[in-house]
Amino acid sequence: MFQKIGLIISVSMLGLLWQSGLTHAEETAPTEDVFAAPQVRGQILKTSGVVKIVNAQGEEREASGAEIAIHENDTVKTSAGGQAVVQTNDGSLSILSEKSVLKVEKKGWLSHLGGKIYFTFRKVFSGSQQVKAKFSTIGVRGTTFVVTDTEEEGSGVALQEGELEFVSSGYGYQVHRKRDPDDFETFKQRMLDGKKDMQKEYEKYKQATMEGFFEYKKKFTLTPNYRVVFNGSIVKEIEMTDKDKEVFSDFESVAGEMLEEFRRQSKEHREKHENEQEQGS
Repeated sequence: MFQKIGLIISVSMLGLLWQSGLTHAEETAPTEDVFAAPQVRGQILKTSGVVKIVNAQGEEREASGAEIAIHENDTVKTSAGGQAVVQTNDGSLSILSEKSVLKVEKKGWLSHLGGKIYFTFRKVFSGSQQVKAKFSTIGVRGTTFVVTDTEEEGSGVALQEGELEFVSSGYGYQVHRKRDPDDFETFKQRMLDGKKDMQKEYEKYKQATMEGFFEYKKKFTLTPNYRVVFNGSIVKEIEMTDKDKEVFSDFESVAGEMLEEFRRQSKEHREKHENEQEQGS
């Protein structure tokens, strides 16, 4: 009899423990499904040569052909002689030259991890878009630019259109720029209107301006047809040459009709937003 009573108590206790464990599991269960498939962030529209995709778990596979899905935290790598055209579903198109690495992160974020990559973004009217490079975080607003980070060419960014904002992850930048030549005449006239013996001051000013000037900034803005070269925290701004502009043409010839279609969609997106704004006002 005592054995029977003990058996009943043991079964009852097991039931209570099972229910308690279930309740605790429900309370501590994660709100998100950790086994959910990674979010699709876009696709590779075109490849040539050897192109590989590395997922968040470090698993690598070769990509060939077109319309290959890419997911959040996928990294696209091109080998020597390889190229790839990548489009994300939040409004960007990137063209990777050989030996380049691009990581597609969460919405609104891309990471340039090396090589030479062309970026073009449609104007986004909500949220923000950034490209992270080893030397800066770049805020973009409907822009077209090329980011370079190679042993042969060093680190830099050339801007074709739009505007870029560079934000330092460290103490800031020492930005070297050329001043507007019109400043010379303004300064000179001010000197002539004042004391004659200040002519020497003007000559010093002119020489310093011709050599450029620098300022310390945590962030700075780049305007079209200029490029910046990074050497650690030292940044040099230079006006783009015809050779610099040819780089854009070379990239755009790789994407061809895909780039034209992207621009057409971007234009429709912008016009739709403008119409909605007019109707709402």
